[in-house]
Amino acid sequence: MINIYNQIDGLFVNGMINGLMAILFASVIIFGINKLCNRFICKKWPENHNTQMRMKKTIIVFIMIAIISGEIKALSSLAKALLASGGILAVVIGLASQEAASNLINGLMVISYKPFKEGDFVHLPQQNISGKVIDVSLRHTVIETLEKTQVIIPNTIMNKEVIENISQVERTKANHLFVDIAYESDIDQAISIIQKLAEAHPLSIDGRTKAEKRKGAPKVAVHIIDFKDSGIALRATIHSKNNITGFNMLSDLRKEIIHEFNQAGIEIPYPHMEVINKE
Repeated sequence: MINIYNQIDGLFVNGMINGLMAILFASVIIFGINKLCNRFICKKWPENHNTQMRMKKTIIVFIMIAIISGEIKALSSLAKALLASGGILAVVIGLASQEAASNLINGLMVISYKPFKEGDFVHLPQQNISGKVIDVSLRHTVIETLEKTQVIIPNTIMNKEVIENISQVERTKANHLFVDIAYESDIDQAISIIQKLAEAHPLSIDGRTKAEKRKGAPKVAVHIIDFKDSGIALRATIHSKNNITGFNMLSDLRKEIIHEFNQAGIEIPYPHMEVINKE
């Protein structure tokens, strides 16, 4: 029995009792730090704390491995051997993981500056990608597109990309509805129909400021933005709660406008082709 104890005791750098006490003491401290970190992370990032939790977990695991390695002779010797050959190992790892390291660094910058968070609807014009952010990790960002597919984008690209965060609006989302009418059509009647339909839509929101209301500004502003070859270009600004409701609202209004314009005799211009038969 004594021989078995001596063999086990010899596995530890400072003896079995001291080694186990050191590991136990460190575990209690790390457990307390873990609880405090969880509270801090949930308070600091209430809506997007998954990435911070992963980082914290990785750091704690490394600390525990370092403590256990320092108390057990075999692991301590292995750690010293790895450190002794660290120069060659660092070169090999550095050459093999330059892109991974770049993604990690850019991931930290994305998490620190927080240009977007999980649940935000973003648009990447250079990549022609639009969708909802469903995950942000140190290595990549996952975006769910409108087609319900998932696009995994390395954080090296996300940190350099021009990102339009459609979800981060102060009050409402301004949506632009573009409509062309023929020069022969009644422009005042066309504007009146657009305003009437937009104001009556259930997803439409009054986005006017108090000053604009005092001045009598219309709830839906319609502007003439261009004189085209075949007609007059109109743009209506209609406010909604967010991008998704705005998309649905504009889709409904286009259908309603076509019916109203047809009944009122207002023509929406489109290309015509005349075929002449000389015979």
